[in-house]
Amino acid sequence: MAYIFVAAAVLAVIPILVLFKVNMEKLKEDPGQRNKVQSHFMIGVAVSEVIPLILLVFGFMGTNQVDSMSELYIPGLIILLLMGFAAFFIFLQRKVDVNPETKDTINSFAAISAALVNAIPIVALVALFMMAP
Repeated sequence: MAYIFVAAAVLAVIPILVLFKVNMEKLKEDPGQRNKVQSHFMIGVAVSEVIPLILLVFGFMGTNQVDSMSELYIPGLIILLLMGFAAFFIFLQRKVDVNPETKDTINSFAAISAALVNAIPIVALVALFMMAP
């Protein structure tokens, strides 16, 4: 049952990173479109988090304590690695092909994206802690 939370985290992070990459490129080309790019990004994030939220609800409905803590090591490690990958990807993208005059816009977009991409994985980790004996 712990892997439903892993699936929710994966299905939340991957689409958000794709949306981030697409919108970051648009923002690098024309930083004047900041409001438009951010609104499209937020709409995309909201749509892409529907299935992970449903998975989280089903996971919380069927949450049982595990017999051994070792049953939660692999799911927890997968979620932590996914969060690390997402942070690495976002902060690497903000360093590539950035003009000095667009740096503030790019940095703020990256910070917002980092918070949004880690929301579902953090909830999934909390769910794993709730399953601990």
